[in-house]
Amino acid sequence: MKSDIDYIKLNGDQLKLLQEEMFSLLIEVDRICEKHGIPYFLSDGTLLGAIRHDGYIPWDDDVDIQMLRKDYDRFCEVCKSELNHEKFFLQNQKLDKNYNWVFGKLRLKNTSYIRAGQEHLEQKDGICMDIFPLDYISSNKFKQRILMSICKICRKILWSHVGKKNAGSVYSRTLFKALAFMPRSFTIAVFEYFAKWDNKKETSHIVCHNLVGHIFEREWYDEAIKVNFEGHAFRAPKRYDDILTSRYGKYMELPPVDKQHGHSYASFIRFSNGLQLKLHK
Repeated sequence: MKSDIDYIKLNGDQLKLLQEEMFSLLIEVDRICEKHGIPYFLSDGTLLGAIRHDGYIPWDDDVDIQMLRKDYDRFCEVCKSELNHEKFFLQNQKLDKNYNWVFGKLRLKNTSYIRAGQEHLEQKDGICMDIFPLDYISSNKFKQRILMSICKICRKILWSHVGKKNAGSVYSRTLFKALAFMPRSFTIAVFEYFAKWDNKKETSHIVCHNLVGHIFEREWYDEAIKVNFEGHAFRAPKRYDDILTSRYGKYMELPPVDKQHGHSYASFIRFSNGLQLKLHK
C-alpha cells in the first residue's frame, strides 16, 4: 500500500463496535467447528491478544484463525449446510470468482468493509475475519525457499489488481498492470499446487503461505487448549509460547506507542446497525 493512501481512523467507540461485529464471526466459526469436530487455532494478533489481554489487543482491528489444510477444506464444505446463511457468508476463490486472496474469509452480511485502495475491486465485501490454511512443508531449507518463492510470486500476481493502482512507484505499478493480465484461475491453481506440495508427506514443519510464509514446527500444533478471549473459550495451540515467540519475540511486552495501531486501513465501513463511516478526502 502506498504510504500516501489515507484511511479511516477509528475512535474508541467505533473500534469497539468493529471488534464486536468480528467477534460474532468468531463465535460462529467456533460453533461450527465444535459441532463437527474440526480443529482450529486462534492465530497471529488474535492469539497474542488472548494470551496477553484475555481478548482483543486494545488497538487490533481484525481476527485471525488457522487450520490445517485438510481441516480448512472440511470447514469450507461443512459451511455449505451448517453456516447461518442469514447472517454470514464464506468467501474463497471457489465461491467468489473476483476474490483475489489465497485464504478464506467469513463475512458478516448487511455490512461493508472496503480497504483503502481496493475500492475498484469487484469482490464481495463485508466486515470479516481471516481463515488461514496451514500446509506441510519440507524441512529442507532449499526446498522451503523454492516453494515459498513460487507461492509468493503467485500472491503478488493476484495482488496485482490492487498494485496496478496503488504500488509506490511508476515502475511497480507498470509491472503490476502487466501481471494483472495473468488469468486468476491459473494463478490460483499454480499456488495451490505448490502450497500443497508436501501435504501427503506430513513433514515436521508447517507453513502459512498466505501472508509472509511463517514456518512452524508441526508439533507445536499437536495439542490444543482453551483460552479466554473476550469472555469466551476458544481453541489455541498448547505450545502458543513457541509460536508467539517465533512470531513476535518478547510478545508479553507492549510495543512502542507509535506502533499501537490497527492495520486494516478501511475507506468505508457500514456496520450491521446501519452506522456508516466514510473517508472524507
